[in-house]
Amino acid sequence: MRSSQLKKFQKHQNKFLQNMPKRIAQIQLIWKTVQHAPSDSLTELEEFAQESHKLAGTAITLGFVDLGKRGRDIEILLKPFLENKTLPKGDEVIDAIVTSLNEISDIAPKQPVEMTYGEVSLLHEIHKKKQLTYVISSQEEDTREMIEQLQKIDYDISFFANTSELSDAIKQATPSVIIADLREFNLLDDISQVWRKESGVPLVVLCPTECWRSRLNVAQAGAFSFIQKPIEYDDLLMVLDNILEAKHVQYHVLIVDDDRVIAEHYSIVLQAAGMKTLLLENMEHLLDEIGEFNPDIVLMDLYMPDCSGIDAVCVIRQHLSHTNLPIVYISGETDLKMQMEALQVGADDFLIKPINDIHLTQAVSIRAKRFRKLSTLMDRDSLTGLINHSNLKVALERELSRARRHAANVSFAMIDIDHFKLVNDKYGHPVGDKVIKGVARRLNYRFRKTDTVARYGGEEFALVLPDTSTDIALELVNEFRVTFSKTPFSNGSETFYTTLSAGIATFPEFQSLETIIEAADSSLYLAKEKGRNRVVTHVELGFG
Repeated sequence: MRSSQLKKFQKHQNKFLQNMPKRIAQIQLIWKTVQHAPSDSLTELEEFAQESHKLAGTAITLGFVDLGKRGRDIEILLKPFLENKTLPKGDEVIDAIVTSLNEISDIAPKQPVEMTYGEVSLLHEIHKKKQLTYVISSQEEDTREMIEQLQKIDYDISFFANTSELSDAIKQATPSVIIADLREFNLLDDISQVWRKESGVPLVVLCPTECWRSRLNVAQAGAFSFIQKPIEYDDLLMVLDNILEAKHVQYHVLIVDDDRVIAEHYSIVLQAAGMKTLLLENMEHLLDEIGEFNPDIVLMDLYMPDCSGIDAVCVIRQHLSHTNLPIVYISGETDLKMQMEALQVGADDFLIKPINDIHLTQAVSIRAKRFRKLSTLMDRDSLTGLINHSNLKVALERELSRARRHAANVSFAMIDIDHFKLVNDKYGHPVGDKVIKGVARRLNYRFRKTDTVARYGGEEFALVLPDTSTDIALELVNEFRVTFSKTPFSNGSETFYTTLSAGIATFPEFQSLETIIEAADSSLYLAKEKGRNRVVTHVELGFG
C-alpha cells in the first residue's frame, strides 16, 4: 500500500474510532429493545441484525478485526431466529458478546499488511454480494418452497406473477438469473419477448413435461437450462452455480516466446479480454510455471534460441498430469509439412503470425473453454462436482511446492460427515447423496477460489488452504462446522440435522504430501475418538 493510500486508510480508521462508542451504544440499546419487544414484532430484531452486519463489515475493513468478528458472531447467531421469525430473548451468548463490545473496542487496530488470510477471507464473506434472482410463475404456490430454499443460501429472490411486472423490474435492476416456472408454454413465449430485450441474463426454465418438443421449445427460446418438475433442488443449485461460475470465469494463458515485445502485445490483448497471462522466456522454469500458474492453454513460439517449441512440447507431454493441456504454436512458419511435424509431437493447433487481435482472443478463449469443460468431466467427482481424490493430490503437491519456494504456510484439512451410515440406513442413499452434495456446495460457497475443495472419497472431503496457518485454518473450518450443524435436510415432511468432524495439518510442520495427509487423517481420527462434531489439529497429536 502506497504512503498516500496508507494515510487515507489511517484517516478512516481514526474517524471510525471517534464514532465507535456511539455505534456500540446504539447496538447495545437495540439489543435491550429486542429483549422487551412483543413476540410478534421483528422490526427491532431486523434492525439489530443490520447494525451488527454493518459493524462487522466496517470494523474488519478498517483493521478492527476483533470487534468485527464479534459483529460477525452476532450475525451467525441471529440467523436461525430471523429464519424462524422468533426473538432471541434471554440468549446468554449474544448478551455476553454485546456486553463485551466496549472492552474489545480498546484493542488497537491492524494495518493492511498485518491482516491475515483468515481476516481478509472473513471480510470477503461479509461483503459477499447476494445473487439477485427473479422468479416468474402464474401460480405463486408452485414456487414458494423453491424460493424459501434459495433464500436460505443467500439468494436475493423477487417473485413476479406476470411478464409486465417482470419487465418493470428488469428495467430497474438486472438480475443474475431469471427462473421461469411453467404450467403452460404460452407463458414461455411471453417471457421470451420481455427477456430478449435484456442481454446477458441467463433464463432457467422449470417444466412439468419431459419430451423432445418441450426441450426444443425451451432451446429455441434461448434458455440456459431446462429442468423437469418436480425439481431436485440440488440439480437447480448446480445449474445456478454453473451460471455464477461462468460469469466470473478467468482463463489462464501461459505465453512462451523469446520475443518480449510480441509476447507483451499478446498479453495486453488477452488481458483486455479478461484473461490472466504469464510471460515466460527462460525454458528451464517451464514445468515449474505450469505447475504453479496452472494454465488453461499454452501459447508457444515454434523457434526459440535455447529450446525449440517442438522440444518444449515433448518435455511437457512427458508428464501425465499435462497430457490434456492445450498447447498452440504461434509462428510465422507457413510450410504445411513443418506444421504437421510440429503438431505430431503433441501440440493441438497452429496459429500463423501475424494474427489479428480479435482472432487471437477468440482462438484462445474457445480452446480454453473446451479444456475447462473436459477437465471438469475427467477430473471431478460426478456427484458433487468437486475435484476427485487423485487430482486433490496434484493440487496439494502443487501448493506444497509453491510454499517451499516462497516460505509460506499451507494447511490441509480432512472433513468427515458424522454417523453417515445411519443417515443412509434410516433415510436411504438418495437422501444420503443430498447430504453429501449439501456439504460440497457449502464448502465451495464458504472458501476462496484459490482454495482447493475436493471429495476425498465416500463421505470424506478435503481442503487445501494456501497461505493459511494452523490457527486460521482451525478458525475457518470450525466456523464451517458450526454453521453446517444448523443446516436442515429433509426427507419428505421430516427434517434432520447432521454434524461434521475434521482434522488439520500444516506445512512446514509436515514437509511431504504423504506426511501432511497422514497427519490430517490422524487428527480427524482423534476428533472422532473425542466424540465427533469437532475439529482437531496436528498440535493435539503432539506435533508442532
